[in-house]
Amino acid sequence: MAMNNDSLSRHECDSKIQFLDISPTESFLLFDGDLGTLRSVPPAPPSFADNPKVDVDSFLDRMIQLAKARSNTTSPGLITEWATLCEAFNASISDSTTGSVYTYNGTCGIGKSQAAQIAMAVLASTYFNASYTMVDKSWGGILVVERIEAANEAVEVINSTFRAITGFEDDCAIAKHSQNEVTYAEIQDYPILVITHQAYSNSLQRLHDGDKTTFQGFTRWNHGQRRLVIVDESINPINSFSLKLDQYRKVHGFIIQAGLLQAVKKDFPNEWAAFESIGEYLELVDQSLEKPEITTDRLNSLLLDAGDEVDMSKLYDALLRDADWGRAASVRGRENALLRAEVREVIRQTLRSIDRFLIDWSYASRSGKVKSTHSAQWLLSDDVSSLVILDGTSSQDLTYHFFPKRIEIPSNKELRSFKNVTLHLKHTKAGLGKSSFDRIDVRSTRAHELMDWLRENLNPDRRVLVVAHQDLENCLIDLNNQNPYFTEFDTTHWGNTTGKNTWNQFDTVVIASCFYRPREWAINAIAAQSGINPQILDQLNSKDKKTLASRLITSKVAVDMIQALFRSRIRHVIDEVGNCEPADLFVLLPEDRDNQSDGTDIRQSIIDELPGAKVLEWNFNGYDRKRRPRPDTSLRETEILNQLRLIAPGSRVSVRDFHTGLQITKQNWSKTWQPKLTDPDHPIGQEVERLGISLKSEGYGRARKVWLQSAGQPQEQQLR
Repeated sequence: MAMNNDSLSRHECDSKIQFLDISPTESFLLFDGDLGTLRSVPPAPPSFADNPKVDVDSFLDRMIQLAKARSNTTSPGLITEWATLCEAFNASISDSTTGSVYTYNGTCGIGKSQAAQIAMAVLASTYFNASYTMVDKSWGGILVVERIEAANEAVEVINSTFRAITGFEDDCAIAKHSQNEVTYAEIQDYPILVITHQAYSNSLQRLHDGDKTTFQGFTRWNHGQRRLVIVDESINPINSFSLKLDQYRKVHGFIIQAGLLQAVKKDFPNEWAAFESIGEYLELVDQSLEKPEITTDRLNSLLLDAGDEVDMSKLYDALLRDADWGRAASVRGRENALLRAEVREVIRQTLRSIDRFLIDWSYASRSGKVKSTHSAQWLLSDDVSSLVILDGTSSQDLTYHFFPKRIEIPSNKELRSFKNVTLHLKHTKAGLGKSSFDRIDVRSTRAHELMDWLRENLNPDRRVLVVAHQDLENCLIDLNNQNPYFTEFDTTHWGNTTGKNTWNQFDTVVIASCFYRPREWAINAIAAQSGINPQILDQLNSKDKKTLASRLITSKVAVDMIQALFRSRIRHVIDEVGNCEPADLFVLLPEDRDNQSDGTDIRQSIIDELPGAKVLEWNFNGYDRKRRPRPDTSLRETEILNQLRLIAPGSRVSVRDFHTGLQITKQNWSKTWQPKLTDPDHPIGQEVERLGISLKSEGYGRARKVWLQSAGQPQEQQLR
């Protein structure tokens, strides 16, 4: 049947894509742009449009081609695994059950990320072309990745694969993130959308920045639906909400400072009444809370007290879309762009928390002197029928047990062998959590102990990555900069490892601390599905390591360690049996205490994910030593220099604030460090002169004030 001009919605020659509004069974003739001749296109069966899928044969062909192009080894078993994964993608596409989650825990190095990218390209090549692109019948997908760099890389692979399959010059995929601010109209032209985990989380907020930022808005494009949703790497399944009194006071102050108070009271009387009631409640919590308590009924009742119609989205829109925060975001009368962004973010998070407290469950808790109110939201959207999560650690992560409609995709763990890996494990009585590194003398001593052991026991030709909390990381960076030893030495901190390939050639990884999530995180994970109740809340302060909250935290410690270990070259397969290059992995673990097995549980989880690895005890005796930490003037000197560089031009900083912020006693500062500020032969004195900083004072006795004065004109500076 000849093509009717009325059916043509977009027609481009020169081998460009052509969008046609046609019946799926209609055959027609198409001009070939290059040859200027007519060619026949076969009819598409109705099932082709009504039952979308990723063509398995095309998927496998492209996976094999990509593996060869990257010099990666393939095997019959690996190809079978890829076919299983493709079948799971198709099962998810055809699954109309809301909330279904397919989880795949295939081990690192078998090509999970590449499979997600190739599947998207093959899906687009099947439906996004001249023959079969029809309104409401052309299927696409959404790929959710950990980081912006991964999103950009994924788009490049998807588009190049799509062009190779179809011969078209157009792209089928686009990335939307903070560094690629494309419009909603622009993303509607592409069947494949790539976003980050954070963008996915933001798109499910009840209070959002317009309908075009919601996940429902992402699931459609101009010619149909994005039916295949793949999440690459583990994703936090909950959105946590938390609010402290000082954060609330900040927002209240911003509104007054911006001159918006009277307008807000007039235009949003009910919403403002609810906002002020929340403030009164937070004041009460801050003054009287002694133990955790459920606050759902108390906060829900504020809705009734504030008025019949309280819609926090109206106040949210007015403050985030329409208000000018220039006056609230100024430094010495000059607007600071970074501060302006921070003001908006604090307002955004505060109003979202208040809205969640008013419509759902909540509880108040205290951690030390800090008191706060919490709630959480489950992150599986009703706007998507199902999704696939590719997470090699999902079998170790207890949070997956909370997914109500989870389908686990079987994986073949025998595809990888880690017989070339040596796993060195050390259980220690020393604290490994964040607070254990708060004191500068402790973290300084531990940094020296760890670095000394590494230099004494490893050859200098190593490429070494150390994963630790940020305070310890900074000390290790300074030590290495003062005396470089290894061919390559790098550090990173918890929260900055998942999804990164920066260290994929490193042969040594050292885990030097444990990332313990707050107990409120575990309570939120449990309550996000079932709601809060006294039995759940009792786990908040329980010392019993067998509670569900404790086991959740322990499982996350293990998962984070496994993710960090796989940032190294063990992720690369070098032969058909799945081996990797030789590598040494060193891990510090907590010791079991009070008949609890959390250290042993973490140990076993790591061993389970490295089948065939040689396991040895790590003969490291640092951290455990019971002695006074030795002073470290070199690290202290570096911290003072770094802090001096943060003093903004034209500003002044109290000497007391300066040295207490560095945890230096008044006596030590006066005796050891202050004289160096004016010593022209000392690095500190030389830096002070270079920066134009001088030591100033006024008054006498107890009224005497001493400060550091920076010369120069005030400039906008980044907040720390």
